[in-house]
Amino acid sequence: MADMAGTYTILLSNLAYARGIGGQFSRHVRYLHRHFYCSSTVQHRTLAQMGALIAQEDPDLCCFVEIDQGSFPSAGMNQLKVLAGTAYRHGHIENKYGKDSRLRRFFITRGKSNGFMAKQAFPYETLFFRHGIKRLAYKIRMTPDLTVYFSHLSLNRNVRAAQLQEIRQWMMGTSGHVVFLGDFNLLSGLSELTPILEGTDILLLNRPDTPTFTFHTRALVLDICLYSRSLAGHATLNVLPQPFSDHAALALRVTVP
Repeated sequence: MADMAGTYTILLSNLAYARGIGGQFSRHVRYLHRHFYCSSTVQHRTLAQMGALIAQEDPDLCCFVEIDQGSFPSAGMNQLKVLAGTAYRHGHIENKYGKDSRLRRFFITRGKSNGFMAKQAFPYETLFFRHGIKRLAYKIRMTPDLTVYFSHLSLNRNVRAAQLQEIRQWMMGTSGHVVFLGDFNLLSGLSELTPILEGTDILLLNRPDTPTFTFHTRALVLDICLYSRSLAGHATLNVLPQPFSDHAALALRVTVP
């Protein structure tokens, strides 16, 4: 929760559409059918686990990727509405595909979204990458001096490289302190961030030896926090296990200088 010193907690979670599968190969095989249709019982159980994590961390802002706002596979459930309680009265959810994409209307994919919920009515914008299938990014102004972006990047390395260049432009073109969180899908490793980090005031807050994604025997750093050099020494990042997802959550604490 924000305090008088200007300290904020921001939570990022890849919910994996609340399928409750996790990163074990055996569970992916056993529960493969949930990708095509997942009962409300399973989703409510998964979202209750997410709710417990939120209660533990007490964030000011919760950012979600791979959250469903009501497609056929999610039995029509708007998962953000289930998560939002009396403490989180403000928020937004939006289909993650490009504005003109047919995937916005297809019954399997029309609910697949990014979204956020917050304790305060922070001003926000929805932005769209110029490249890729998944294009949505959020820009949230938490204070006049602190802007938070979050998104879910492409699985295609070439597309991802183009999206990373756009992230660089957005961050460098934003005044004050800037944070960018997301599932970056850096399947080739953190070296993909070199074009963003070299010659800029953008830093990586993640520890390279702390994975955020597990699948069977693979452990990778995919969920990323980039931040302005002006926040160096004023930001900490914790990686929080999520047994219901193959991704860990990120809990970022920032004290605005």
